[in-house]
Amino acid sequence: MTDAIEAAYAAEWQKVKPNPLPDAGKDDRRLIFAGVARGILQYLSDHHNELLTSITTQTPDGSEITAQVTETDLGITIS
Repeated sequence: MTDAIEAAYAAEWQKVKPNPLPDAGKDDRRLIFAGVARGILQYLSDHHNELLTSITTQTPDGSEITAQVTETDLGITIS
């Protein structure tokens, strides 16, 4: 996830800055991105039952069916 955040940051940088992302501060950015990734995973682990409360699907005739979700297990393990 840290790699994905780093790649997204570099892509966003290129959209608004005329110069390439500098190497200076790379280690500090990586540390911040790792912290953000761990925080997101911890939040998802702690709140997984609150994230998905219902699922609505559409039948072939266009009507909708909604099912309430009472328990979700994302299987996130943080070490």
